[in-house]
Parts: sequence; C-alpha cells; structure tokens
Amino acid sequence: MLDLRLRLPIPSDAVTAGPHAGLDIEFRKTLLECYLSLATSPELSGWLEDIGQDPKGSVDDKTRRIREHTQYLSMSRETFPQQTLSYLSPYTADHLAEICEALGLQTDGTKDDLFRRIYREVGYREGWLKRVPPAVESFDKQLVLPFVTWYPVRKKGEYESDYYESFDGEMMEVFGEECVHHEYPVAHGSTLKIDFHIGRPQQPGVGVEFKRPANNSELQRALGQMDQYLAAYGPNLIVVLMPDAINKAQETLFVEALRGKGIVTAVKRSE
Repeated sequence: MLDLRLRLPIPSDAVTAGPHAGLDIEFRKTLLECYLSLATSPELSGWLEDIGQDPKGSVDDKTRRIREHTQYLSMSRETFPQQTLSYLSPYTADHLAEICEALGLQTDGTKDDLFRRIYREVGYREGWLKRVPPAVESFDKQLVLPFVTWYPVRKKGEYESDYYESFDGEMMEVFGEECVHHEYPVAHGSTLKIDFHIGRPQQPGVGVEFKRPANNSELQRALGQMDQYLAAYGPNLIVVLMPDAINKAQETLFVEALRGKGIVTAVKRSE
C-alpha cells in the first residue's frame, strides 16, 4: 500500500500550477502519521524495504525507523504531490475519512470526494493553490484554472459525460453550488451549451468544456465548436482534454490548435 517507488503524475500535462509559498512541514507530519497509523505490520515492512532499512521488529520499531529515515517530510514541492497521490490511492473511504478528520476537513461524501478533498488540501498547504475567498463576485481564468488543473481524475470514462459528476462536485466545493452551472447556454436563446459555467448566472464567468475525441473527425468537430465558445467567453475559456482514445500526435496537434485560438488546455489522464 505504501509504495515509495510509485510515482503518479500531477494531473495536468498542458498546464502546470505555480507555487506561492514554502513547505508546510507540520502538514506533512500529520499526513505521515496518518499513513503510519493506517498501515499494517507487513505494509510497514514493505515500506522499510523500499527505503533500504531493516524491515524486522515490532510495529513500534518499524514506525520509529520509518520516521527516522523517510524522505517524505523533505521532498521537493514538485515531488510531494506525486508521492501523496500514491499513498492515498489504495485507501478505503473509511481510511480517507480518518485522514480528513486529522486534517480538519469535512468527512462526508464519497470515496472520490474524500480523496479529492485531501489532495486539494495538499495544493493549498504546499502553495500550489490559493484559497478562494467567500462571496467571490468576479470569475476569470486566473481564478479558476489552477483548480481545473489540480483536480485528479480517478476513473477512466468511456464518454465525456462520465467525467462530469466528479468535476461538478469538485468545483462546487471550491466555488459554491450557486456558482457552478452544468450544460449552460452560451447565449440567450442559443441551443449551444457549454459543459460548465463557473460564475454567477447571467453574469460573465469562465467556460469549461470537456472533450474526449476518438478520431480525427471528432477532433475537427471539437475545434469547429470553439469559435462559438470563444464568442461567449473570450479569454476565459478552458478546455479539459481526455486523450485516452487518441494518439500523442493527435493530442499535440489538438492542443496546439487550441493554443493558436488563445484557448488554454488542461490534459487529464486517469490514474
């Protein structure tokens, strides 16, 4: 369960968030103690083997040895989120709820809700995300993009709609239910709808459109839609690309074509 060799990518390939603050050692210590308290004796032994230490002894001996030799507390900000993803991924909903409680977070919701909540806290405490103040009135790409970039995709979907629920829940926790609107008409009387409008209804906001193209025809059709979305959102348009069904060359061409239109793309690969 606690495999130090596993390295999962920070969930964005086209956009990278930037740090704003230093390391939060107390936060890291809290997470480490959660991992140690949830690990079984064999898991602790495996952890010790991974870091080149003696795996024998009592549970107390093993946890002490891990505390003395783990690099988790001193990892770089770039490495720490990846390692945290690998630690969190195997846990049950009950385990994740325990970690949420230790961090002072809400403990309700699904396993996916709890996972994302903890990982978002990593973003806050490690300086990758800035907390959104209450009652935000003005929504723009600068405010919304870091959260779109950061949230992890936990399950691979067959259709674009398979990704909506988790994204909807994530954005509602960050910005509030009243500021997240699914299937939002891009203009009065228009039949064209954008997947998500982040902001207050009938006011300027940020448009987020999901795309999971399966072939060149769908890629071209997706590009054709963008001019209409741009007319409504201008620079405050974000495309979330799920590239599972296309090859790397198609992905690159699509992202470059969007960049040429002034559209930022967050590329998401499921774990």
